[in-house]
Parts: sequence; C-alpha cells; structure tokens
Amino acid sequence: MSSIVNNINFWVSGDTFPNFNNLYCDLVFIIKEKTYWKNANTIDRTDATIDTDEAYLDHYRWAWQHPFKRRRRFTLKADPDNSFQPQNAFQELIDILPFLLEQGLTLPEIRRGMRAGFNSKPFSLNASLAANLYSWLDRTAAIKLEGAKLQKIRKNNPHLASL
Repeated sequence: MSSIVNNINFWVSGDTFPNFNNLYCDLVFIIKEKTYWKNANTIDRTDATIDTDEAYLDHYRWAWQHPFKRRRRFTLKADPDNSFQPQNAFQELIDILPFLLEQGLTLPEIRRGMRAGFNSKPFSLNASLAANLYSWLDRTAAIKLEGAKLQKIRKNNPHLASL
C-alpha cells in the first residue's frame, strides 16, 4: 500500500486467508490527496477532512484505539473520476489472481508476500504492473461503482458499517 499522491492502491480480499485461491478486488484507489491530522490519535467529527457521518464511523472513530507515538496519522482521498469498485456483469467482485499469475507472479509468492505472521499485509506491485492491472480492471469491469455511488450505497445500508 502506498500513500504517495497519484499512486494506485488495490484493496483486495481473498476467499480464505492465508491460503486463498481467489483474490477479489474490492477497490481501485488512486490517491488524489494526502492530509495529515492535527493530532495523530484523535480527529473531531467536524474536521473538514471527514466528508460524511458514515466516513467517520467507518474510518475515523477508532483512531484512539490504536495510538501513534512517533508517527503522524493521515487521510488519503481517492481520485473520484478514476477510482472505482470493479464488478462483473453479475455484480460480483473481480478475481485478479488469474491476471497476476499471467504476469509471471506465482501463487506461493503472492501468498507469502501478503502474510505478516497470522495477519495480512500489503503486497507491493511495481508501477508498470499496477498500471497494467488498473487498465485490465478498467476494461474487464462490466460495472464500475465510483465514490458517489458507493457513498450512497453505504448511507442507505447502515448494516455495512465497520464494527
């Protein structure tokens, strides 16, 4: 995962971790903006960084539970025109594992690269591979849910809230 403006982050989920056989793309996130918090461990709901009540509930209210002592906390905002959730014609997330394997990565290499003890960690793609994956998803996705649509879905479905 990268926090550099204009980089592409792919949020993914596997069918089973760590021995997944499918790797679904939950979100293609092109970083448009990086904003540092005034206080690393708390942010007020009225801060201009926070767009909606749902965003606060899902991404900000928990910060005090994971205090930073040396680092600054920041928020990344996605490019609303080029970030999206890719889905197939059946409204299902797209499995990117076959694409990654066609590009020369191996399943053991990907599994190992995404594992940190019993947890997962970001798997770094070089810029060329990330751009190719972005282009492939852009072409392959029959449905692309962009930020405004995802925001509306989240607002209308409170049961989707992060716990």
